[in-house]
Amino acid sequence: MLETDDTQPPHSVGSQHRNTLVVPRLLDDYSVQLPAENSMADSNVKVVVITGCSSGIGLDTAVLLAKEKNFKVLATMRNLQKKGDLEKAAAGTLNKTLFIQELDVSKEESIEKFVKATYGSEGRIDVLINNAAIGQHGHFESVTLEQMQSLFQTNVFGTLRITQEVVKKMKERKSGHIIFISSVSGILPFPFFDFYVGSKFAVEGIAGSMAPFLRQYNIFVTNVEPGPVQTPFVRNIRKNNQGGELDAVDVDAGVDDFSGNLRKKFLANYGPIMQETMQTGEDVAQVIQNCIRSEKPSLRVQTSDSIKQRAKAVLVDPSGDKMTDELEKLLQ
Repeated sequence: MLETDDTQPPHSVGSQHRNTLVVPRLLDDYSVQLPAENSMADSNVKVVVITGCSSGIGLDTAVLLAKEKNFKVLATMRNLQKKGDLEKAAAGTLNKTLFIQELDVSKEESIEKFVKATYGSEGRIDVLINNAAIGQHGHFESVTLEQMQSLFQTNVFGTLRITQEVVKKMKERKSGHIIFISSVSGILPFPFFDFYVGSKFAVEGIAGSMAPFLRQYNIFVTNVEPGPVQTPFVRNIRKNNQGGELDAVDVDAGVDDFSGNLRKKFLANYGPIMQETMQTGEDVAQVIQNCIRSEKPSLRVQTSDSIKQRAKAVLVDPSGDKMTDELEKLLQ
């Protein structure tokens, strides 16, 4: 799994289905606590909203941006009981340039409440960073409908709903930047991550469709595409322990031995590649910061040279055969 950043343990949805690993990445919380005063109303200060900030990319991006006085960061998460790591990392910026708030992008009422409160307090959102997501690893036929719906509710529908609400206001102001934290999986469909890959492809496509239209309103859209990032889920997958210390989920349960062995071969072969291209959340946060600073942000931004080379290889292969052949080698 590439780019899954959350401290919450992986789980299967429904105790009767223990054969696929579904991981809350930065699916994060709900209820709103905005600063009482409308400080930082200075037009030189950008109001930045980031979803999924309890750990990983969201946390690191919030902390990095908050160090600059020209950003006011509203760092959101689903469960405020998990705000401890962010509070510690924020240090002197907490409640000065970084404010922790509750938002669950999978719940419509939470989105509406947050957006209304934020515009009431701040008057605008200059940058929306859609980072909250759920990861998935397992066999295609083993993923239940409930699991599919849960993943797409956060990764696609929830992400797009908060974007819809914010875009309305950005169009009125004729200014804004929408950033989707995508993945190399949004252009390179790795086996055994089928539904996670599908969710990233969906958002990448919608973002691409939005981009030329929203430019007419001086609103830019960017897909940030990291490769593997150091997170509990990625470390777990690299160990090939089907959950290990995170959760006792056997993702090969219920499938034939041949399929199970192919998954293990894939992870064994992909492990060294992951190690070679692994980034930290801080690395990705720096790319996001540079993207926000850009006068004309690109639609797609890869977070490393190695991921950029992979993207190029995919985009110049119209048949998809070369890509499929290369991925097939990882199963052998």
